Amino acid sequence: MSALAIEITSERTALVSRAGDEAVELSATAGQSIHAVIAQYSRQHSADAGAPVEVVVQEAGRSRQLTVAPDGKVSQSLPTGPISAAPNAPEPTAAEAISVGDVEEPVTMSVAPIGVLPIDDEQPARADNHAHSVANSRPRNDRPVIPGARPHPTSSGSAASVLAAPEITPGTGEPARAGIRGRLNGVLNLRLAPKPDSVEMRQRAAIAAITGPLPGFSIVAVANPKGGVGKTPLAVGLNAVIAHHRGAGSTVCADVAEVGGSLADRVAVPPRAGQNVLELVTAATAAEQGNIRPSELSRYLARQPGGDDIVAGTFDGSGEAGLRYDDAESLATILAQHREILIADTGNNRLAGSWQWATSNAHVLVVPVPLRRDAAAAAHRMLLDLAATTRSAVLARTIVVITDGPGDAPMVETEAVEAFLELGVTSVLRMPFEPLFASGERIAASQLRGATTQSLTVVAAAVISLIAGTSR
Repeated sequence: MSALAIEITSERTALVSRAGDEAVELSATAGQSIHAVIAQYSRQHSADAGAPVEVVVQEAGRSRQLTVAPDGKVSQSLPTGPISAAPNAPEPTAAEAISVGDVEEPVTMSVAPIGVLPIDDEQPARADNHAHSVANSRPRNDRPVIPGARPHPTSSGSAASVLAAPEITPGTGEPARAGIRGRLNGVLNLRLAPKPDSVEMRQRAAIAAITGPLPGFSIVAVANPKGGVGKTPLAVGLNAVIAHHRGAGSTVCADVAEVGGSLADRVAVPPRAGQNVLELVTAATAAEQGNIRPSELSRYLARQPGGDDIVAGTFDGSGEAGLRYDDAESLATILAQHREILIADTGNNRLAGSWQWATSNAHVLVVPVPLRRDAAAAAHRMLLDLAATTRSAVLARTIVVITDGPGDAPMVETEAVEAFLELGVTSVLRMPFEPLFASGERIAASQLRGATTQSLTVVAAAVISLIAGTSR
């Protein structure tokens, strides 16, 4: 698809730029509008090319994106994909489309705090009046401490040198690589920057948060006592996204269900015999002073294609008790010496020692909630009980992730979201439906939909920001 960059230089003149050609000046005669001239020129160019033409019109610092088809039809082009028009809405004429005022570019966000919900072709726009009351970060003075883990530093520290280079906002100065601006940059060799509120800039900010410094070893527990709500797929996805941006070997996802869950069946590279939690804990206990070498540790981890590691659960047919509190704590103590983050994929038994360890020691609690009343009710009861029985401020470090899927009951959403916000959770985020997650098949990060990857990136950024004690 060819592209035109048109700058309106006065009330009656405009300058047209296109790849490989000299700039062309357009002029409006008496009684003509420069917008009508631009429309006529764009339609003729599209008809001559026999293909749609993307047109960016700039006027007084504002820009509009349009697509002109060979038959003369004009539609607004959006950097993140079109928004479905109202039923039976007539197509605008070329002159009408180009002469409209400043067109704000809608943003398609697969995950956003409730109150800044997605606006795209899959999810209708909605608003929530409680959004302003959701804090992105809360005081976290009562964090659990894991034996053997590096302590989290306090706010006190040495002052920064006045000779330090000034801070650069992530993404500034870099040309757009996605959307209409990215395509124009590629075709016309331009350096148009993405809009500050665009999806691309939000993704850049999320990646910057994920790659930022962490205060020490941290535990992220994915929990909801209701089965089948997507705990394992979300844990696998977060593990993959964090490792992709922080580097291979930075994070581990462990199955801490009382009796092994489905983690081993959902990852791209399944673990071999002996690569499970109890085998790792036993090996570390037998090692001198309990210190296991990195080379020895790798024997018990299943490395995934993206550099993320997993530790399978334990399936013990001996009739003995499953994974205990002390086993899970020993696992964290071992991994604290070699990794930055442990993502604990919990089971469904709230009485299990390993479940109680994960929820009481997690620096961040991630709660997946499909739009079903039973799943929302189970999560809400769990948070009520944790808030009443744990000493740490669990709600101040909890992120609820609303997930779309088949069988959802949209009428549940408003009630559920209000209940979670009134409870005092840190934030409520949204994820779109991911067919691979729902299929029960193995999850390869490269096979996830683009919207899912973007969503996981936003969720991961929220998790890392909460760990680091920052707000986004």
